[in-house]
Amino acid sequence: MNKYAVSIILPCYNVAQYIERAIDSILVQDFKDYEIIIINDGSTDELLQVCNDKILIEGESKIKLLSFKNQGLSQARNEGLKVAQGEYVYFFDPDDYINQGMLSKAYSKAKEGDYDAVHFGFHIIYETQGGIHFDVVESPYIYQTNDEIIHDYLPRFLGITQENINNFIDLSHLWNSKQFAGVPLFLYKRSVLIENNVLFPKGIKLVEDKIFNARFFCYAETIALMDDVLYNYTVKEKGIMTSSLNDAKGLVVDKIAGVEQRAILRNLYLKERNIDIFPYYIGTIVFSALELIMKLSDTSFFSSQKELKRYMSLEDVKLGVKEINVAHLPLKLRLPIVMLKYNLTNLLLFGMRILKMIGLKVNI
Repeated sequence: MNKYAVSIILPCYNVAQYIERAIDSILVQDFKDYEIIIINDGSTDELLQVCNDKILIEGESKIKLLSFKNQGLSQARNEGLKVAQGEYVYFFDPDDYINQGMLSKAYSKAKEGDYDAVHFGFHIIYETQGGIHFDVVESPYIYQTNDEIIHDYLPRFLGITQENINNFIDLSHLWNSKQFAGVPLFLYKRSVLIENNVLFPKGIKLVEDKIFNARFFCYAETIALMDDVLYNYTVKEKGIMTSSLNDAKGLVVDKIAGVEQRAILRNLYLKERNIDIFPYYIGTIVFSALELIMKLSDTSFFSSQKELKRYMSLEDVKLGVKEINVAHLPLKLRLPIVMLKYNLTNLLLFGMRILKMIGLKVNI
């Protein structure tokens, strides 16, 4: 039974300075058939006070506040989904905000074809650069079957595919061919999530949105793409993602988790759809190895060897290195991957350290 058209879930941890802006961007919407579910994930700042002040003004019927011990972003979202009563669910990051008309436009589009999800465009705003922003939009399109979603839409989100490698032009073109997987860019039909137990993977940092969407795509039958820019994604100097990327050892942990979570997805698709999605992310597994070599070359050699071995010893990593076809890659990318194929990982790590020591800039 749906009590509301849309359940808006805000997972919050120490975002007192942003939460009022996020809530206000909801309250000013011309669409009013919604509930706001705030999940306080063990915040230690003034979040509770700010939220309670809002509830005093707006009333508990419109804003629900639930507090838990700190469990991480993924589980906070899951807690919100447990109590949601909307026909559709919207996962909203509380340090961002939505544009006027977002809810009415997205919900109207969803109801237009009773779609399982709607995907819309967004602004990227760089706060540390004086609010510089640019738009990322979709071309309008309707995915009308699960088969089409899996074969044409899923590969854009899950990682670098073998097909991407085969059609390689340059690195810029490769990265631009990938889709930003953030869940705040989707409105999801709640029944599809609940009936298929689609949840966020607990304890995962960098790829939780990719994994959630990939699980959802396994079951979704229809998805509508909109060219409306409805969301404002603010990039800060020290967010979860940027801090993880700057911590070499932490990045190893996150990369391993990414491999493990994709393996779970692979088994799901084999079981539910009899489709092997390994080629959809084989490039990501291998390129992640090169990324780790670059990052770990800044740490002590023995420590970097140990950390890199943790990643390279994973069965799916070994399979990816073995199976990937690099014939269409330029030499600067083909050579290090060939070295991985011949188990010359430590030599590659040592060479990267030397290149950095003599001042050569190396990027992937």
